[in-house]
Amino acid sequence: MDRGRNPEWQRLGRVIKRARKSAQMTQQQLAKAMQVVPSTVSAWERGTRGLQEEGARELDRIFGTSGVVQRAWNTANAPTFVPEWYEEVEQLERMVSELREYHSSVTPGLVQVETYMRALLKESAPWVSKRELEEMIRSRLKRQEILEKGDPPLLMMVLEAAVIKRIVGSKKILSEQLESILRLIDEGVVSVQIMPPDATCHPGGSGPFRIYTFPDKPLVASAEHMWGEKLSDEMLHVQQCMTIFGKLQAEALTPQSSRDLIRKVKEELDDDEACPPVAQE
Repeated sequence: MDRGRNPEWQRLGRVIKRARKSAQMTQQQLAKAMQVVPSTVSAWERGTRGLQEEGARELDRIFGTSGVVQRAWNTANAPTFVPEWYEEVEQLERMVSELREYHSSVTPGLVQVETYMRALLKESAPWVSKRELEEMIRSRLKRQEILEKGDPPLLMMVLEAAVIKRIVGSKKILSEQLESILRLIDEGVVSVQIMPPDATCHPGGSGPFRIYTFPDKPLVASAEHMWGEKLSDEMLHVQQCMTIFGKLQAEALTPQSSRDLIRKVKEELDDDEACPPVAQE
């Protein structure tokens, strides 16, 4: 599946292309020397396909370069504090025309305010350092840039009632998060449906998932787990997710009723903040 160009792979690809041309080799000649098909060489140079370290060393040998490709490969594969799946999801989101998402426990990352994501990451990943935390927050905020485009993707979310009631950080932070969701709803950026608070077992019991729709590529589905998201473009998996999402939408409150519920919860939080309980003597 073509998931777009990886910026690090693109930089490596430019180094490979320059070295190939300096060696006066065509892509076909290099492909034969590397024992791969020409399209693989083209993908390396465009940055749409990764390269193994031994491949980088072999390219240096073929080109007669003194570790030029190896050093570029090391830079492209330098450790990062941001999980690889963060970057992969960001690439998909930049190309998406429609995004459907179901979550059962927390506000989806694409619409989280900074205070909410900071409190959430501190609780859900207590082992990360302060530096790692800040880089993860920057990455997540960068993903939200697609919401500010002139033609943002169509976002549809179905959330459990627990999502809008679970305190993350503090009641003030949750209120701020709900206010942001209400604003995005009113601006037409996202459509949100809440499952009834008294809903019985339903298809969402299998866990959070997303469905990415593109204008010129097959659909992709992803399932969330402790270590990130597992992506799949297998037709069966995508069809199953589409079926479940449709059933969830049918069982959820209408968008207007969902908005009213979110507003009600926010007002209750604000009232609690304004009138803290009186300590008994």
